[in-house]
Amino acid sequence: MQATVQASSTAQTSSTLSEDLYALVVYLHKTCTADLFEAMGLLELTITQIKLMHQLEGSERELTLKEAAGRVPLSVPAASRTVDDLVRRGFIQRHEDSEDRRMKRIGLTDDGRSVIRRLNAARLNGLEQFTQTLTDDERRTLAQALDTLLARPDVAVCRPEGM
Repeated sequence: MQATVQASSTAQTSSTLSEDLYALVVYLHKTCTADLFEAMGLLELTITQIKLMHQLEGSERELTLKEAAGRVPLSVPAASRTVDDLVRRGFIQRHEDSEDRRMKRIGLTDDGRSVIRRLNAARLNGLEQFTQTLTDDERRTLAQALDTLLARPDVAVCRPEGM
């Protein structure tokens, strides 16, 4: 009986925590993305193109078109059209695989990396504006929670460059 109550309490806490985190994420999306959307508009990029470029940025190697499509996710023909546009614009490079000429490999160009840095800076600017609205106690509490979460390698790897 005690284990059932404890498990139920943990599940409810997890659900409540998820809902609270959702509320914060929605708030941040509503109030901190103006610079991001402006940058997207100026660059004339779609969310799908940005997702694909982020996947390439986070990859340790160039990806095949099929791998990239699976990560976004997109059908291979849709991924091919997305890649075609990004190649035309100089943000992605595409070439034949050295071992299997039927496969195409894609990777970010220096211009593509510059675009990702620009989009990340726009996101960060919105969050900096949010953190400036926090009280000292709120800032301290948030910093303590983030320290714990950023101890996880899968979270820490997402920190902006140079931090």
